[in-house]
Amino acid sequence: MSKLMKYLLFTFITAWILGGIGSYNGKLGSVLPLCMLMPTVGALLVKADIKKMGWRPRFDKNWKYILFAWLAPTLFQIVGAVFYFLVFHDDFAPAEAFKRNFSPEGYKEFQQDGSPYAAVILSEISESLNPFTAFIPVILAVGEEIGWRGYMYPMLKEGYGRTNGLLIGGVIHGAWHFPAMILAGFEYGKDYIGAPLLGLVVFCIYTVAMGIIADFLYVKSGSIWLPAIFHAMINAEFSPDMVSGKSHPERSIFGPVDIGLISMIPMVTCAAYLLWYQYKREQTEIEECFCDIT
Repeated sequence: MSKLMKYLLFTFITAWILGGIGSYNGKLGSVLPLCMLMPTVGALLVKADIKKMGWRPRFDKNWKYILFAWLAPTLFQIVGAVFYFLVFHDDFAPAEAFKRNFSPEGYKEFQQDGSPYAAVILSEISESLNPFTAFIPVILAVGEEIGWRGYMYPMLKEGYGRTNGLLIGGVIHGAWHFPAMILAGFEYGKDYIGAPLLGLVVFCIYTVAMGIIADFLYVKSGSIWLPAIFHAMINAEFSPDMVSGKSHPERSIFGPVDIGLISMIPMVTCAAYLLWYQYKREQTEIEECFCDIT
């Protein structure tokens, strides 16, 4: 059995068991941080060379990529939510969300204060981008990224080629979430159109796109911290639920959160561009190499 297969078996079995227990007990949130560490544990068990995964962020060299990793998830989320609400106008219900997100006491206090709800939304966006708030999510995201981008993706790209490796890796990452999605309604709930199978497919599209961008950041920066920051900001980003009604749970497969078919358009577009961009660069390098030989 190959080292990669051993890694996948361990990572999937442990995370699926933990996710199943958490889903059964209704305490999925309490086991998710532990699940996020399993890819690192799996990489350690197969003796992956973790020391060479790049532990220096190199701010002077990588500041543009760091800025992208930090801000892009929130930008994708906001633009994707706009796309969703343009299609489903009636789901844009800030007044309903306003009351839902406050306790009766908090709602009265907020009314007396006189601040607009937009100020609360801007405050949430600002808080999600706060580096100090993102510290714990980044540490947890490293627990995944050591296994996914640091170990698995290079192995897949070496064995299947860059594009195929990225596609396969994204599907594997998505499938890792399946038990929690099926048993606990993680990500989309249980009442969406096409449940539960459509959610599994759509989520894999999302993880493929996410993986392409995260891998690009890793390759360009040479530091595992870059995909970890990107991953963490996805987990900690502002939620469009703050302006969304709850009268159409069947539409969660479309958005407004960025894992929906409509709301993921910005991230998928970025990932598709990066695939095309890297393909064109490879073709240019091959042509230049051929010209040098001839």
